[in-house]
Amino acid sequence: MKRLLFIATSLLPLSVFSAIDIQPHVLEIEQENTVVTVTNYVLDPEYVAVQLYQLNNPGESPEQESLTSVGEQPQPALFASPAKLTLGPKQSGRIFLKALSTPDKEQVYRLAVVPVNNLQVTGGHTAVLGVQLSYMGLVRHLAASPQPQWAHRCIDGRVELQNTGNTRLQWRQLKTQEQDIEGFNLYPDQRRQLSVSDVRGMIEDKPFNLRCIAG
Repeated sequence: MKRLLFIATSLLPLSVFSAIDIQPHVLEIEQENTVVTVTNYVLDPEYVAVQLYQLNNPGESPEQESLTSVGEQPQPALFASPAKLTLGPKQSGRIFLKALSTPDKEQVYRLAVVPVNNLQVTGGHTAVLGVQLSYMGLVRHLAASPQPQWAHRCIDGRVELQNTGNTRLQWRQLKTQEQDIEGFNLYPDQRRQLSVSDVRGMIEDKPFNLRCIAG
């Protein structure tokens, strides 16, 4: 039996497989219309499909992301056009993102630019790899009035953090008495249970210091 493998390459350098890039890589939408630029850096023409997906679990690693095509949604809040682009050598094109409504809470999307021709790679006698290159950008569809809010509680002597507002919050420069903790983002309604009883650091640009007392 032959296996077929598809690889999304949002973080691959331009020299790998193909040379399509999108700018900006992270986009915040606060108005009705926004433009993303797609550039073909090679000497051959590229035919690309444009796909927009809502990210159901923002903040997870790329391999754990759950995506829903906006084409499957009965009332999408965001729309991307055109659906296909032809880019000549060293040529750039534009993708238009149109907000059809404004969310109450921040919504997150992946904008995928996919070359129509897949690269076929033979791997031994039993595997054929169909590498579908997908250059992805992150789109943050912001609420009309962003309200950063958060809360914490102690569970069994350990700190739990929750985003109670309507926009993404970044926890960074996190430290305990014994160690540093890798920073992370929490999107609206998301929680993060830490394995420590004390933590300090920054939420966006504001310092915080928390301690849970056991018992």
